Amino acid sequence: MAKVFKKTSFLTDAPLHYCPGCTHGISHRLVAEVIDEFGVRDRTVAVATVGCSVYAYEYFNTDSVQASHGRGPAVATAIKRVHPDAVVFTYQGDGDLASIGMAEIVHAAARGENFTVIFINNAVFGMTQGQMAPTTLVGQRTTTSPRGRSTAEAGWPIRVCELLDTLDGPAYIAREALSTPQRIRSAKRSI
Repeated sequence: MAKVFKKTSFLTDAPLHYCPGCTHGISHRLVAEVIDEFGVRDRTVAVATVGCSVYAYEYFNTDSVQASHGRGPAVATAIKRVHPDAVVFTYQGDGDLASIGMAEIVHAAARGENFTVIFINNAVFGMTQGQMAPTTLVGQRTTTSPRGRSTAEAGWPIRVCELLDTLDGPAYIAREALSTPQRIRSAKRSI
């Protein structure tokens, strides 16, 4: 009998800790499949940051580094410059990348650093029970904005892809959703 789905060897056997309905597990699988399909596993380095992405090093079967909150792009820059043949990627959430890490991602993008950023935007600080994040949508309710995000109080959501697209450095920027099988396939092509 032919298998329709086979687990990639780039993923470890550790059980995922993510909440039901979260797309981190799907994202991990897609990244792992692409790394295996390109045959670059032996020279791949993952940079895990703070928040829900902190355990990425438990799930990816590769060399990995834990970066301080928001500092994934700075760590990835250092790794790539020391090991230019390495395939380097960061795995970051919106609370990390779009908040304390905004300076690092903007300047890495402006310099055109040669690594990949997998940015998971679930519009909340998920690991700490769903507080408002820089990407929380107007009107979206969170534990710290129970009446919904107000632009008068919290300003407008940061649109990271659009912000980075104003720079000349990035080689490729894509926004994908993991809400349907078709969109999941599209996300894999983007990776």
